[in-house]
Amino acid sequence: MDELSRFIESIRGITGSGDVLEEAVRRGWKDYLRTMEPGDILRTDPSPPRAAPIGHDLWYIWCNDNFMRHYYGEIDGDHYKYEPYMAENLSFLSKLTGVKPIKTLRDLEQHLVGAPKEGFGFWEMRFDFTNNGIYWINTLAWELHRKEVGIDYASDGPKGFNPNNYVGYLAFPVGQLGVQEVISLLQETGLSGYLFSGGESPSPTGYLSKPEVVLKDEEKPKTQSPPEMFPDIQDAGKQLAGMNYCYGRHLVESAYIVPDTPVPSQNTLNSQGGTAYAPVPKSDVEGLASPIKDYPEDVKPKMWMRYWIHKDSTLPVPGEFVGILCRPVAAPPHVWWFQESSPFLYAGNWVETLNLTSGVVTAVTLEAARTDGGIGNQYNVKIQGCEVIVDSTDFFEYAVGERVAVLKVSSTVFSIGNYNSSFTWLEQPLLKDTDKLTKKADYVIAPMTYFKVAH
Repeated sequence: MDELSRFIESIRGITGSGDVLEEAVRRGWKDYLRTMEPGDILRTDPSPPRAAPIGHDLWYIWCNDNFMRHYYGEIDGDHYKYEPYMAENLSFLSKLTGVKPIKTLRDLEQHLVGAPKEGFGFWEMRFDFTNNGIYWINTLAWELHRKEVGIDYASDGPKGFNPNNYVGYLAFPVGQLGVQEVISLLQETGLSGYLFSGGESPSPTGYLSKPEVVLKDEEKPKTQSPPEMFPDIQDAGKQLAGMNYCYGRHLVESAYIVPDTPVPSQNTLNSQGGTAYAPVPKSDVEGLASPIKDYPEDVKPKMWMRYWIHKDSTLPVPGEFVGILCRPVAAPPHVWWFQESSPFLYAGNWVETLNLTSGVVTAVTLEAARTDGGIGNQYNVKIQGCEVIVDSTDFFEYAVGERVAVLKVSSTVFSIGNYNSSFTWLEQPLLKDTDKLTKKADYVIAPMTYFKVAH
C-alpha cells in the first residue's frame, strides 16, 4: 500500500487525478482493474502499479442522483431501464429529434467482456467492451425566492453579481472545462411551445401562445446508430472552426468560453414597465459555484455550475422541464462510451413555484359525462409528465394540447407573509408512477397565464 501511495503522489497533477486516487486507496479498493476517475485506469497488480492517463477527463460519464429514479418506488436505480419514463414523461424531447440522455457506467466490470490481458502496454490493453450503459439524467438542483427572503444555498455569483437582481438559480455538477464544446440550457416550453387561454378568453383567438421551435440544421443532434466508442469525427472540423452547434441557451462555448452576447427576451417590457433584461450568459453563469450541501450525493471531485435567473426572466414557466445539454468535443478522438447523440441530455428537473405549476391537457371529460357528480368539465393533464385527473376553478373549456396553469391547493396555507423561506427542488411535490390516471384533489386548473407577452 505504501508503494501504491507513493506512485499516486508521483503522478499527481498529470490528469488532475491525485485526490480521487488517494481516496480510492484509502478505501482499500484492490480489484485488478478500477477506474479511479474518468480518464485514469489504475492497476494494483502486477507491481508496481501504473496509471494510464488519457487526454480527456470523462467526468460526465460518472453521474450523480438520477432524476428519473424519483418517479418510481423501490427500484434498483443503478440498473433500471428508464425507457418508459423517457417515452411518456419526457415525450416533448421528440421535438429535438434523436437526443438521448447520457448513458453512464455504473459498474465497470459489467462493461468488460472477458478478463484483461496480463500486459499493461497500450497494445496489450485490448478489452472487449459491451454497450450496456444505463440512461441517466443528473438531478438539476434549483432554488426560487422572493426579494424579502434570502436563499438557502448561497454562492458568490459571477463577477459583478448583484443578488437583488435575481430570483433564483439552476445548478448542476460539472467537471473541468475543455471536455464539452458546448453546455446549454433547454426549456420544455422553448422547445415544444405552448398555448395558454389564461382565462382572458375561451376562444382560440384569445390564446397567448408561444410557437413550437423550428430547429435549424445546426441545432439538430448528431446521432449514432448503432452507437460507437467514439463520437462522430465529422464534427471535429466544425469544432475546430468554433461553430458551436447545439440547441438551447449556450452557457459555455468553444469548450472554455462563457458567451457575452445578450439573449433576446420574450418580453420587451418587464413587470415594472421598463425595458426587459436580455440575459447575458457571462453575467448569469457562475462557473465555480459553492457546493449544495443537501444534494442527495456528494459530487466530488466534480464541482458546481449555476445559472442565475434574473428577475425579468421568463424562465422558468412553472411546471416545465429544464435540462442541460452537453456536446462533447470530438477531436482529438474522444472515448465517450457508446453515447447515442451529440449533444446528450446531461441534467434536468421539473421546476415549479411554491403555489403554481402547469401541465398539458391530454383529455377532456364534459360535465354531462362525469360519473362522480362533480361540477364542470374534468381534465386529464400531464403534470411533470405524469397524466393525472384534475378539476377546474372555472367554466372555460380548455382543449387537448393546451398548457394550463395549475394551483397547488395545499400550498395556499402559506401566505406571502408567513412563508419565510425559499422554495427548492427538495420541497417540490413529486408525482410518481402510482399517481398515473388518479384524481388529484390537491391540483386544480386556474385561469392564469405565465409570462404574457408584453410590448
